[in-house]
Amino acid sequence: MAELIDVLPGVDLPVCEVTSRLATMWESGATGTQQDFRASQMNVVLHFGLDVTAEEARERFDALIRFAQRYPSRIIVLCPTRVDLKGAMASKLFSQCYIGDSHREMCCCEALLLQYNSEDFGYLANQVSIWTEGDLPTYHWFSGVPAKRIETYFDDLLIGVRRCVFDSSVESEDLSQLSWPNRNRVKDLAKARLLPARQAIGQYMSGYAIESLCEGLEAVQVRHSASMSGEGRGLLEWVQACFAECDGCPECQSLKAEFSVTESAVADPCSLELEFVYNDDRYLKCRKFKDGSRGEIAASLGKGEDVICTRVKPLAAEQALAEAFFF
Repeated sequence: MAELIDVLPGVDLPVCEVTSRLATMWESGATGTQQDFRASQMNVVLHFGLDVTAEEARERFDALIRFAQRYPSRIIVLCPTRVDLKGAMASKLFSQCYIGDSHREMCCCEALLLQYNSEDFGYLANQVSIWTEGDLPTYHWFSGVPAKRIETYFDDLLIGVRRCVFDSSVESEDLSQLSWPNRNRVKDLAKARLLPARQAIGQYMSGYAIESLCEGLEAVQVRHSASMSGEGRGLLEWVQACFAECDGCPECQSLKAEFSVTESAVADPCSLELEFVYNDDRYLKCRKFKDGSRGEIAASLGKGEDVICTRVKPLAAEQALAEAFFF
């Protein structure tokens, strides 16, 4: 199995030389133009677990590079290995400048990659603190790191981190159940990807009074494809939160509807579906089809029947990162 650090781009360097090389590499341009376009706004740590595949690592690294093209960042990538490094560490340095439609859209990205033994991780906080830009906020993206291991980082590696993110649709454990020191600083990428769907559903439902939506509501059901379990749970939690935040509606306060989320059949054409079930002939069904950006809202909520085709364009990985980091 390929080592994660080997499948990611960059130049091999001794760990002790990374910062000095980083300090001088942008000064090589005769005009100094590159230096003008490398001002970072944040540090982003991409933290892999041992079971992350080479393809997954490259996909997430590339997404973070695209994110950094819009939000200039110093990227630090932590790559564990099962090979006994005998206390040593390996590192790589990646840098590249990207030019957009005009010279003013130029952006220079840098990524520092560290290979370490997963069972000898006590020094990670020190090494990351050396590599980060101390006057900038730090964001931490966990990918495939076991829950028990994450808990050991609470008192060192994650001290001062502005936000931690993970993707519940790909993680094997429910990281939301950890005793995070500050749960408000933990975000799920799967929930961030729901933004277009929430906007489409919310826009339609805003045409109805909350009292009429609550009256006679017996069940709220969410169904999701196998690859969107995090989105399914997130959509249901969003609906529950909307009802819970309505303090002025007696119907909301006495709501006894059953909330459920299930995985849909493989043959189901929908990747995500939300259904409101009432005690009369009213109904609401919001569906996102697996095929492209197509969606549909079918409803009869007292104003006649509606069948509305919607466009629910999925967020790109770098857009979901921005949503999770900043909102």
